Amino acid sequence: MKHLRLVLLALFCQVAIALPPVQVVLTVPLETNLGVPGALDSQKVWLDMIGDAKNTLDLEQFYVSDQAGEPLAPVLAAIQEAGKRGVKVRLLVDSKFYQTYPDSVKQIGATANSEARTIDYSTYGGVQHAKFFVVDGKDSFAGSQNFDWRALEHIHEVGLRVTDTVIASDLTKIFQKDWSEGVVVSHGPITSQPVTNPIADERDSDLTVVASPAVANPSGIGYTGDAVLGLMKSAKKTIRIQVMEYTTKAASNGKANWKYLNDAVVAAAKRGVNVQLMVDISDVKKGKADLTALSKLANVEVRTVTIPQFSGGVIPFARLIHSKYLVADGADSWVGSENWSEGYFLNTRDVGFVIHSGQVADTLTQIFDKVWQSAYATRFGATTQGS
Repeated sequence: MKHLRLVLLALFCQVAIALPPVQVVLTVPLETNLGVPGALDSQKVWLDMIGDAKNTLDLEQFYVSDQAGEPLAPVLAAIQEAGKRGVKVRLLVDSKFYQTYPDSVKQIGATANSEARTIDYSTYGGVQHAKFFVVDGKDSFAGSQNFDWRALEHIHEVGLRVTDTVIASDLTKIFQKDWSEGVVVSHGPITSQPVTNPIADERDSDLTVVASPAVANPSGIGYTGDAVLGLMKSAKKTIRIQVMEYTTKAASNGKANWKYLNDAVVAAAKRGVNVQLMVDISDVKKGKADLTALSKLANVEVRTVTIPQFSGGVIPFARLIHSKYLVADGADSWVGSENWSEGYFLNTRDVGFVIHSGQVADTLTQIFDKVWQSAYATRFGATTQGS
């Protein structure tokens, strides 16, 4: 009997290892009750991942904004410590936002075995807006969380931690392409030898890296817009969408409105799919006409979310929902960094995941429902919006 138990345990471990481990990562704004049991804390996950780094740490971020005594400080310290112990650290940030937040980027880049670069995405008409990093070619994070102290305690954020060498390899392809186009701002002394990361395993179709804009994607990396469109077209019962911003307005004057995703939302509702859409109250004015039109459709409900100000005082660029994710039929999901407007899909570097997992979808649905049913959410049209 003991031998049988050992055999069964070994078989179970083999099956568990074969599946790509995925963890939903959540930031809950302080003084709110929006946490759910199945989601992990953003800062803790980041510290665990960076602390475990042995060979390489590649980070592609919109910007880095730190403040003494706030929760990003230990994360940045962990990155520098990784470099000092011999990990090859590369940090890439957007060139425009680097002008606003240069200090932490320079400090990380100047650490031993580290380098920092900026990239100008104006070539594509946008910015480097992705938020992801890869550890040792096998452990990855991507989501809505900027490397900003506010994103770790004052903003509702959602991301995924994925431990899978194929996913890490795909993210590294994106990073490497952008890194090669970057400009060095600082680099430290090299004290460790180059290492070889794990070779990618056989690809699992249940989990995919997607990115925007399509014209900037390396070979083999799918376009986020097509992936999200596919999820909505295949939905039969429900679609849940939480984004900070939703609008079809063209990025440039004189252009036709960008209805690529909006048309899919409308089509889903017309075929009987129940659609729930949440946006942050701060961005309602920009998409008011679209939200009004959607809220009048059968099978569609739109809610706006207002996160109360912090008791310690007003915090600029915080106290909002910044998460960007979709759940279709409680089974298929997208988690990424694109707000739902034209520029983020056509001009701006963004990165995320599409995953076909009931367990992940269930956690994301819990997160969605927690906000949707909270006192912070208001049905669009119930009060004057965006005035």
